[in-house]
Amino acid sequence: LSDSFRNVKYIAPLRATSERFYRFQDLQVNEIDHTGSNLAMLLNSLKPTEKLKFESWTKSNFDFIIKVEQTGSHFAILINTGGNSENYNISDMGFGYSQVLPIVTAIWLETERRIASPRRPITFIIEQPELHLHPSYQNNLAKIFAKVVTTAKSNNIDLKIIFETHSQTMIEALGECIEDNMGLSENDVSILIFEKNDKQQTIVQKSYFNEDGFLQSWPVGFFSGR
Repeated sequence: LSDSFRNVKYIAPLRATSERFYRFQDLQVNEIDHTGSNLAMLLNSLKPTEKLKFESWTKSNFDFIIKVEQTGSHFAILINTGGNSENYNISDMGFGYSQVLPIVTAIWLETERRIASPRRPITFIIEQPELHLHPSYQNNLAKIFAKVVTTAKSNNIDLKIIFETHSQTMIEALGECIEDNMGLSENDVSILIFEKNDKQQTIVQKSYFNEDGFLQSWPVGFFSGR
C-alpha cells in the first residue's frame, strides 16, 4: 500500500500556459510537476536518444513532434504537425497543446522511458484531460490511455490511470476499445459517477462496460439532459 501511494503522479486540471521563450537553466529534471510548468526544462534535459524516442512516440500516437530549440540563454518548445516539415512555436499553436503536453510527457516518462527499470505500482491521477481539446483529440487521448494500460499489463507493470472527466467522447472511446478488441477488457475499466440525489446530496454510483463495450447502469440524462 505504501509503495502504491509513493508512486502517484497527479496532473492538475488547468496546466501551465505555454511561453514563447524559456530562460535556460542547467538543471536535470526527471519528472513533470503537477501543472506542467517545468515541461520545457524536462524536455531540454532529455538525452539525444531519449528525445528521438519521444519524438517517435508522439508522432506515432498523436501525429505531432515536439522539439526544443536553444538560442543563447533561452530556448523554445516547437511543434511539428502531420506531414508539415515546418516547426512552430508552441505559443502560436493554440491553448490545447499546452494542456495536453504535460499529460503526454508524464505518461511517456513512466511507460516508455523507464520500462526496463525496476518497477513499483504507479497511478496517474489526471483532472479534466479533455480541456481545450478537439473531440477527435479527446477520443485519441482516451485510446492512448487504454493502450498505455494494456502495454503496461503485458510488461507486468501495475499501472492505473484515474481521470476525472465531463467528456462523453472520452467515455465512449473506452467502450470502442473494448468493442474493437484492442487489448482493453471490460474488467480493466471502472466508472464512478458523482451526482446529486433528491436531497441535493452528492452520491457516487458505479457504471461499467459489458464485453461488447456498451455502458451499463448509466444515469438517464447524465450527458444529454434527456
